[in-house]
Amino acid sequence: MKKLLLPNGLAVSEVALGAMNFGTTTSKKDAYDTLDAYVEMGGNFIDTSNNYAHWAGTGDESETLLGEWLRERGCRDRVVLATKVGFDRHGKGAGLKKEQIEYWIDESLRKLGTDYVDLYYAHTDDIDTPIEETMEAFDRLVKKGKVRALGSSNFDTWRLAEANMLATLKGMTPYTVMQQRLSYLNPKFGEAPKYIFNEVANRERLRFMVDKNMPLVSYSCLCKGAYENPERLPAEYEGGARLSFLRDMAKEKGVTPSALVIAWLRNIHRCEGYPTVIPLFSATTEHLKENLRGLELTLSDEELEMMNRV
Repeated sequence: MKKLLLPNGLAVSEVALGAMNFGTTTSKKDAYDTLDAYVEMGGNFIDTSNNYAHWAGTGDESETLLGEWLRERGCRDRVVLATKVGFDRHGKGAGLKKEQIEYWIDESLRKLGTDYVDLYYAHTDDIDTPIEETMEAFDRLVKKGKVRALGSSNFDTWRLAEANMLATLKGMTPYTVMQQRLSYLNPKFGEAPKYIFNEVANRERLRFMVDKNMPLVSYSCLCKGAYENPERLPAEYEGGARLSFLRDMAKEKGVTPSALVIAWLRNIHRCEGYPTVIPLFSATTEHLKENLRGLELTLSDEELEMMNRV
């Protein structure tokens, strides 16, 4: 797996592994198997949060399991570790106030068994807290060495622009990575996301990221397995001709539709108006290997154009 050097200096694998369900609906054994396989294949970019997966447990399980795995494998220095703060845990903990950020980074570090995280995301915007308070709190974490770089997730573009403008004016650490939904299928026009900021990255957002040289980490990029099983397609996405085209093209190339989606995401920066995209997904060991076959595919400019215009 190739490594990408991000503008913030982090060298990450071209696909990120999501650990959202590790320790809850994904057993410890299965999680360890997937983590081991991912690292063996050259992966190093692992994504979690301080609230994963609170809807299936307490919200501590993912970070705790990752901490145990890192300790047992002795591989902390070979992993780029991302976690998040800002969403709720059983109705508590949501927000980006100074006290919340300072409390939750220490909790995350304790569970992960490390003294720093490589990338710390604001998991979602907090419109009730002044931007300056949030950015000052994050900047202090960077200056203390608890965090290496900052990212934003589920932010409106204009709010991200305001936060980074303020950070520049005040000499503080800006957000340098965005995590947002993006997949090959298009969202239905006017379909509201489940959460207010949980929307698919639109063309305006993508052009903004190109202009700012900001990479996109695309979560939910495989649409919950819908590329293999259309019955699993989330309600906010369109299937139709685009899904049929993808499945036919994948069959011709001898890979799964999900692998072709990974190939499209990793190559789409070659097309005008698209930033560098790092697919983020979780999978069983078997599906992980199948999905990563997409990194071996060569897509011509003509093929990308065909995929985009369906």
